[in-house]
Amino acid sequence: MEEENKKENVEETEQKDEINEETEELDQEEFTYNVDNNNINNDYNKTTGKSSYIYILIGFLILVIIIITLVVIVNKKEKKASGYSDVETKLVNAAKKYYQKYPEQLQQNEENVISIEAEKLIQNSYLKPFSEMVDKNVECTGYVKIYKNEESYSYFPYLNCGNAYKSKKLNEKIIEENLVGTESGLYKENNEYIFKGEYVNNYVKFNNEIWRILKINDDGSIKMILINKKPEKMVWDDRYNVERSGNTGKNDFSISRILEDLNKAYKEHTYINKENTEFLVKKDWCIGKIPEEGIEISNLNLCTETYKNLYIGLINVEEVLKPSLEENCKKVFDGACRNYNYLSTVNIGWTINAGSNKTYTVYNANQASVTVKNASTSSVIRPVININPDTLYKDGDGTETKPYIVQK
Repeated sequence: MEEENKKENVEETEQKDEINEETEELDQEEFTYNVDNNNINNDYNKTTGKSSYIYILIGFLILVIIIITLVVIVNKKEKKASGYSDVETKLVNAAKKYYQKYPEQLQQNEENVISIEAEKLIQNSYLKPFSEMVDKNVECTGYVKIYKNEESYSYFPYLNCGNAYKSKKLNEKIIEENLVGTESGLYKENNEYIFKGEYVNNYVKFNNEIWRILKINDDGSIKMILINKKPEKMVWDDRYNVERSGNTGKNDFSISRILEDLNKAYKEHTYINKENTEFLVKKDWCIGKIPEEGIEISNLNLCTETYKNLYIGLINVEEVLKPSLEENCKKVFDGACRNYNYLSTVNIGWTINAGSNKTYTVYNANQASVTVKNASTSSVIRPVININPDTLYKDGDGTETKPYIVQK
């Protein structure tokens, strides 16, 4: 009996030992499993990091591709515009060749302007068909206007290719971007467009000089004053004046020294190079005289007397004062006219208008304010010109840093 009990005790002990060993093995396996889990987690984190870098790289490459695509599109558009500009040049060259062969057809009308259609140049083999010069499926029409300029002729093309391209006239561009109603900008008055205010985008780079637009005339020509070139000084007139018994000058613009100088400047290309004179148009200039009492600006009527057919002239008194948006700028000598006036930073010098009370006084302007001086006094001169209404726009937004540029 005792032996059986001992045997049972031994078996129980062995079973407990086996259970303990199994428990230890399970513990070991469980421990090993935990370690493996940690390793798996570590491997997963490493994989996620690598994926992030790949995503960043892919995103960067996509961004680069987008930028390159946009650059290509922009360049393509510029290239197309450049291509159409070349067509405009070919239009002009074709018209010149045509009239070299048929000079008798250059008979001008009273306005000294004629035009020729592109279709006529194509039919006479002076110009290739547009289909050979522009993009596929683009249809174009065009013409060239020819103006008589003294003994030479000026040619201005116009091309219309629908949505693909249209020649843009400078006067249209200026009106499109600057027309306003109550602030600095371009105002429409009696079929003319006048710049008013202190900060206006009316800068033009022409003849490699900087000009400022005074207004767009009723015929579309653009009136501009030279501002960046150092102005010359000269007398308005120094002839003998009987009234003064001396060389105080006569204030009649039509016989003045300053008119002689302006005509000489045109012929000798002092202000405008010979190749750019084709842009100039003759105009009638308002030379009416003004009383020295300081009349209301609204009562100025300077065009009661005009000097006709002049290429280069001077600013008139009204053009000095009217750009002011100051409500107290009412009379000719009001100092308030300097306020909110883009000409307030310019020493203008001689105007084209004389005083009406005396035979030797002339209006002078500085910083948008006018005074009266003797004609024989030396003062600066800033030439004023009018450029052709069919002048094409090339580039710029009219700001001082990016002035308008004409298409040549």
